[in-house]
Amino acid sequence: MNEQGRELDRSAIVETYWPQISRAAKGYENRPPQREELTQDMAFALWRALGNFAGQCKLNTYVYRVIHNVAVDHIRKSSKHNEDELADEHAHSTDSPEANMQQQQKQYRLEKAIHQLPLSLRQVMLLKLEGVDTAEASDVLGISEANVGVRLHRAKTLLTEQLKENA
Repeated sequence: MNEQGRELDRSAIVETYWPQISRAAKGYENRPPQREELTQDMAFALWRALGNFAGQCKLNTYVYRVIHNVAVDHIRKSSKHNEDELADEHAHSTDSPEANMQQQQKQYRLEKAIHQLPLSLRQVMLLKLEGVDTAEASDVLGISEANVGVRLHRAKTLLTEQLKENA
């Protein structure tokens, strides 16, 4: 396949995975401007990395590995905001009707709780929420399936505790 054909395929793959990229960025970044930047960084990194994809694993696994690696780098580089600033930014970014307010509050509490998880547990939880199975999560994160299961259990336990405290 010529270079132009490969580039078109890469663009189509990035477009296909755009919803997953957006959700992953939202799972790692709570601040809207930084989330948009992270989304773009993930898409660009994926587009570049697809040039090296040789079928060594499933495409889905490869995509998640790339976008989660970008997210980890982003977290290492980003500065911390206090929770009040994050809550204020979130409150200004919502435009939902009153009928959905309770559901939005539940969603916000869950997102906030996920953001408070340690990175190793947050990664597993975000992959699970994307519907990635244990074997594929193991490949994405480079850990055993048993370790994925342990981390997922710990993440669920911590989320349950955090949500009960904030209810």
